[in-house]
Amino acid sequence: MTSALATFALPGGTWPADDIVILRNRPLRAGTDKAALSRFGDMIWHIRSAHPDAHLNITPLIWSHYPPLFHLPFKTFFLAALDHPYPGSPITVQRGGERAGVATFRYWFMDLQVFAEWLVEAGISRLCDVTEQHLDAYRAYVLALQRKPGRKIDMLAAVRTLWLYGPHLPDEGRLATGYPWPRASDDELKSPAGGRDNKTPRIAPVTMTALLAWALHIIEVVGPDVRDAWVEHQQLRAGTHPSQAELDGLPTGERIQRYIARCRREGTPLPGHRMEDGQRAINFSAIQRMIQTTTGISLTPNQKRTLQDSGLPIAEDTYIGQITGAIDGRPWRDMPIAVSELRNLIRMVAAAAFVVICYLSGARPGEVLNLRPGCRATDEETGELLIVGRRGKGYDRASLPAAGADAEVSPEQRPWVVVTPVHDAIAMLESFGDYAFLFPASFTNAHTKRPNDFNARQVESVTRDLEDFVAWVNSTFGRPGADVPIPPDPTKHLHASRFRRTLAYFIVRLPRGLVAAALQYAHVHTKVTLSYAGWDDSSWMDDIQLETLELVLEQNEQDARLLESGEHISGPAADEYRHRVRTRARFAGRVVTAGRSVDRLLEQTDPNIHHGEAMTCVWRRETAACRKARLEAGLPAEDGPNEAECWLSCSNLVYTDRNIVVQRRLQQQWERAAADQLSPRPRRDRAAALAERSRTIIEAHQARPIPTTSTTKER
Repeated sequence: MTSALATFALPGGTWPADDIVILRNRPLRAGTDKAALSRFGDMIWHIRSAHPDAHLNITPLIWSHYPPLFHLPFKTFFLAALDHPYPGSPITVQRGGERAGVATFRYWFMDLQVFAEWLVEAGISRLCDVTEQHLDAYRAYVLALQRKPGRKIDMLAAVRTLWLYGPHLPDEGRLATGYPWPRASDDELKSPAGGRDNKTPRIAPVTMTALLAWALHIIEVVGPDVRDAWVEHQQLRAGTHPSQAELDGLPTGERIQRYIARCRREGTPLPGHRMEDGQRAINFSAIQRMIQTTTGISLTPNQKRTLQDSGLPIAEDTYIGQITGAIDGRPWRDMPIAVSELRNLIRMVAAAAFVVICYLSGARPGEVLNLRPGCRATDEETGELLIVGRRGKGYDRASLPAAGADAEVSPEQRPWVVVTPVHDAIAMLESFGDYAFLFPASFTNAHTKRPNDFNARQVESVTRDLEDFVAWVNSTFGRPGADVPIPPDPTKHLHASRFRRTLAYFIVRLPRGLVAAALQYAHVHTKVTLSYAGWDDSSWMDDIQLETLELVLEQNEQDARLLESGEHISGPAADEYRHRVRTRARFAGRVVTAGRSVDRLLEQTDPNIHHGEAMTCVWRRETAACRKARLEAGLPAEDGPNEAECWLSCSNLVYTDRNIVVQRRLQQQWERAAADQLSPRPRRDRAAALAERSRTIIEAHQARPIPTTSTTKER
């Protein structure tokens, strides 16, 4: 397609020709039919082909909504916005070649429609006739509307954008005024303060933990059975199932006889369904599918009578596949899967896979929904597991190559560091069939308006899937009198955008809880945390910093309150602990609107006190025994405590009453292990030594601080 502007002459300038392809200068998604692209003269402009996200349904621009008088000038403006980057603004920094995303056009279209209708009411027939007084009158009109302040700001900003594109418009189609409202107050034309706050609520830990656990269960246990049933169903429909091979070339009557004989031999009932009166009836359509009768020809009455007189029992439904997965040693269901259940069960397995992939990668929902088969990869240098997709933000994003393309990282793609369960979930989705996306618009019956080869599942649909998944798990696997398997979240309904914030919470608050998966699968490199949400994603680290700040403030408040109420502190760093807690405890609160504000507050409020299991570290790098041990071993030093390498002799240690409660529990556990005569002696000796260590810590806490001169390197 050419980039040259085809024109025809009109008084006052030139206008685009009707046959110009509107997306001529935009990258298009793989699979776009270029012959069907909208043209300038069309009354409906379809622009979704230029949006890289396959999960979004981009609304077309319907020009019949605009006053006919202004079709041509506003069409020309939108064509210029499709063709050219943002022009420089007199009051803001230029955007360096950034072009408006086509999703933005929907909002510009609605906002400028208000302006066009106002112009008609004001008796103005050409944009070039608009004066400064007209613009002031329009601003007063917009500010008086009963709409939210943000919407009013957008409506006025759209007119400014129309003015900025003036150099690309004919004289008759541009605003001939100066830059609109250059001296307007900040309150009228700038976004309200605090608009950048991350208000996405976290998922409650008890809900998220259960949701992830059951998602992993479903993928491992239920997924293979559902997948095998779906594959078998597809083979039966296509005539490629192994059981149909012996029927090739046979007339329908003989096929029926062989089918009846096989059912008797294998003890299989005839497929059935429930009638309105509660009786069972043979599902003849299913039998036609199984024996592959001539397409479009139903069984004759005599053939149906043969099946009815066969004496074979009739099942309650049409079952397919086998149940092989087990939960708690029992099959996850008593009956095989019915064909009528397949659609919903596939949706539940896909929802479980979405939870695992989206949560354990930290990717945005749209980034996950746009993943294609073959996205699994491995870092050749570190051996870390990766998924390769496309970044979810940025004006210059391009759509991914078509399915089956090489998964090597290109400038348009980004990798996420993940753990084995994520790769397992992807493998499960890939095994359901040959789809263009891991999460196609529908696995079973995609709508013709959103075909699977061009569209992924929408976020709104995934939200419904998550709610249905929780309800299905609770109803299927719940037990009478017991708590539901997945407790409800007390804040609000589950939705996909909450996963990233929740992941940040678990990494900061409960690192040994969330990263247990990473530890189990040997992905313990620092890069795992930094790359959960993709490389170069600053917003992810903002979430981490914000969660860290909230943790520090809550910890400071709790430590100060317990210290004032008489909590006893022992250990070599006890005095430093008291000093840091008392000097950092007070925090009156402050509005945080940017990542830098979080960093500054963290520096001001963080006492660098780290509560571990049965011990507390008042971190000071110069005296940290764990850091010295790593340096002596030739390992890279860490700028923070490493609980796995903590030394009893470290002068940074203190013990609170909370730590001692845990120490007593550990002491009892080690004493029981030391007394177990069935255990090998080396294990009993080690348990006895650990029990003695806990006893020493407890006695020292009750009597006096642990001496700082100890040179014994106990671990």
